[in-house]
Amino acid sequence: MHILPSGRLPRSVVPKRYDLTLAVEPKQGKFSGAVSIDLEIHEATPTIILHAVDLQITQALFEGAGLGRSAEISLLPESEVAVFTFPQELPAGPGLLKIEFDGRLNKQMKGLYEAKTDGERYAFTQFEATDARRAFPCFDEPGFKASFRITAEFPEELMALSNMECESEERDRVRRRKRVTFKETPPMSTYLVALGISRLVAEEFEIEGTRVAIYSRPELAGLTKFAKEVMQACLPRLNDYFGLKYPIPKLDLVGVPDFAMGAMENWGAIFFRENRLLVDVTEASANSLRGVANVITHEVVHQWFGNLVTMWWWEDLWLNESFATWLACKIVDDWRPDWQSWVEFARDKQVPFGVDALNATRPISSKVRTAAEAEEMFDALTYEKGASVLRMLEQFLGGDVFRQGIRDYIAAHQYGNAAAADLWQALAKASGQPVPAIANDWFTKPGFPMLTVKAPTGDFSHLQLEQDRFVADATVSVQDSGVWAIPLSLAYEDEAGVHQHRLLMTEPRFELALPANNIRWVYANAHEQGYYRTRYDDGLYKALCRSLPRLSSEERFGFLDNAWTLAQKGEVPIGVFFDLVRLLRGHDTRIVVEALAGYLETINDRLVSESDRPRLGKFIADRFEPLIAEHGWTARASEGDEPKLTRAAMLWTIGNIARPAELLTQVTGWLEAYWRSPGALDPTFVPPLIRLGARIGDHARFEHYVEQYLKAVAPEERDRYVVAFGDFSRPELTAKILALILSEKIRGQDVWKPLRVLLANPATQGETWTFIQANWAALKKKGGSVGAQRIIGGTKALWREDWLREVESFFKTSENYVASAGRVLAQTLEGIRLGLTLRRLQQENLSDWLRSNYD
Repeated sequence: MHILPSGRLPRSVVPKRYDLTLAVEPKQGKFSGAVSIDLEIHEATPTIILHAVDLQITQALFEGAGLGRSAEISLLPESEVAVFTFPQELPAGPGLLKIEFDGRLNKQMKGLYEAKTDGERYAFTQFEATDARRAFPCFDEPGFKASFRITAEFPEELMALSNMECESEERDRVRRRKRVTFKETPPMSTYLVALGISRLVAEEFEIEGTRVAIYSRPELAGLTKFAKEVMQACLPRLNDYFGLKYPIPKLDLVGVPDFAMGAMENWGAIFFRENRLLVDVTEASANSLRGVANVITHEVVHQWFGNLVTMWWWEDLWLNESFATWLACKIVDDWRPDWQSWVEFARDKQVPFGVDALNATRPISSKVRTAAEAEEMFDALTYEKGASVLRMLEQFLGGDVFRQGIRDYIAAHQYGNAAAADLWQALAKASGQPVPAIANDWFTKPGFPMLTVKAPTGDFSHLQLEQDRFVADATVSVQDSGVWAIPLSLAYEDEAGVHQHRLLMTEPRFELALPANNIRWVYANAHEQGYYRTRYDDGLYKALCRSLPRLSSEERFGFLDNAWTLAQKGEVPIGVFFDLVRLLRGHDTRIVVEALAGYLETINDRLVSESDRPRLGKFIADRFEPLIAEHGWTARASEGDEPKLTRAAMLWTIGNIARPAELLTQVTGWLEAYWRSPGALDPTFVPPLIRLGARIGDHARFEHYVEQYLKAVAPEERDRYVVAFGDFSRPELTAKILALILSEKIRGQDVWKPLRVLLANPATQGETWTFIQANWAALKKKGGSVGAQRIIGGTKALWREDWLREVESFFKTSENYVASAGRVLAQTLEGIRLGLTLRRLQQENLSDWLRSNYD
């Protein structure tokens, strides 16, 4: 029975304050609690509805208007609510609702859950999006802000962390229990409530008056140095950006042994997956350090954008996540410009572009009615697409103007809730631009535009621009999304050098006269700062091909990525893409090499015929020869990250596809050197080395990988082996690897990682898919809903008609269906169909090109 058609609680009763006590027994896997909620009743009512799920509510009492009244309690699991019905109507005005309840610590990393490590059992919370209701009855919607006074009771040998500082601590030596009460929080949403019961150690320090602490398991206490550096860089910059200092006294960063997400921005107590907080700076790869810096900064941004000012409802989740993704990149780039964060940001648009070109995409701001739909919102569209649109908008308005609008928005809505319209109005006021009209196109429409650029007279200063929605499947007719207001930025070169020209395109077609003569080339998305794709007529395309060294790194990548996308759709023969890849030889930048690694892996694993595989290997060997000569396989002193990352991408691509015998022999030698002395190799070289060692490895190497995994201390090192388990290709090893995944040796948080690699590995994907079907209930239980979503998404690599039918029928049956993965499943099925179409359209073209060039 569903009693909330809109998915939202009525606002006739609202909470003002919670006094919450939780008595947690980690060893027994259970908890009990009592909550007293100060209410404001706006309309007289005989019932109060709260969210509650997987709880046994033993008592409910209302106090108000001089009366105490017990409630009849009805639990409605389908709606995830508890209905409290009173014998008499409750009058309008203030009141107090007291509830007692019991629950179990679940093992799916949501609500108040069990985390096991080193033989101990701990308890942590993960409440976003809608799982506070699994820990205590509450108004579990972001629009119901209230203050929280939290008390925890737990075994004396453990410690407790929460949003605020400890106010008092009592010890019962007879019962061997502690009782800790925390200071009252500012008004905040239930999804931000945090509690951790564990045995952790802290490094504490102060930044601009805020007490910061980094918590870890004792054996990882030496891995906090880099997180401290990041905090010392990002917190002052964010205090300055918002013009408002971090608003509560302390900020904890907590490494959690089992955690489904990368991190969670609980106000004052950010919880992290350990590999996104704790790193050994001397042995961490460049990608790991960047990932940690971005995640920490992202979560600290949320302390303002999401916590201090919160969206009313989940349809505006992007107000939290898009903004934090964009501003984290801006802050990290200001701190470490050598990392070229905006270049990577442009590269990472590939992910939302891929989703947004599907018929099964959605607008960034989408309707949400259920808890499952709220969980589905945490995807590449909310994070990366939204961030890309904000980047485009900031470039159009100007950085200083944009920041002033943000400051005004935060100041006006602090400690409260806001909607998208509030942000647009603040930016419009600061800029004088029609921001609501521009933003509406990008946040409420699905998809994105393809900009076609023509110079019909051959004079590049006079252009015809045309926009239409890009869809990946040429056979699918999508609903017209109208016209986007596109903040265009065109790069072009004349005799005086390279320039940019900005304009707002609001029509389907537009004639543009650039303010220059004798223009040599035009790239219609300067530095790939816009969230749109581009294609060119023959004259403009050839001019760009002749001018590749003059394009920025982002533009070279974007030019190549657009060519690959058009080849995938079948608009151009795949030979056009290969010709461009060959033209870029000698003009590579790191992100071009990393992008090539992805394209070529897809071609090798899914597209090329067996008879043409040697030719593809020869093409790759020839293509990367200048890079090998330039960079070699050994890191050089003071060379910086760019050569290291380029070398890492080359190693995987050449070793996995071309497989030159000399290189594969070296792989074994490098691995043995690494195991003897980890410092012997560049840390950025190690992740692809370990993966490649698995791809060509035998049974003995697999057993050695398991040993290395089990004895690894640093979270990144453990992750390297978890992922590499999926790369072993010997058929006799697959069953062993799959059994390992379900064993206690692999954490629930990591179960999806090797499975996705196994599903993509041509040698193991069939047996892995059979295993997933046979063990789906156990995999769902171990990995939780987040792990299930990611496993379902991994089946997009199953490019066979019979597998397509099986994936669809299996995951749509009621016992296998995952409600929060409904959209992921639709996108996965569409992705498989597109893959099959790509093979049908381009496999012969690929063969023709390879044979004509490598006979």
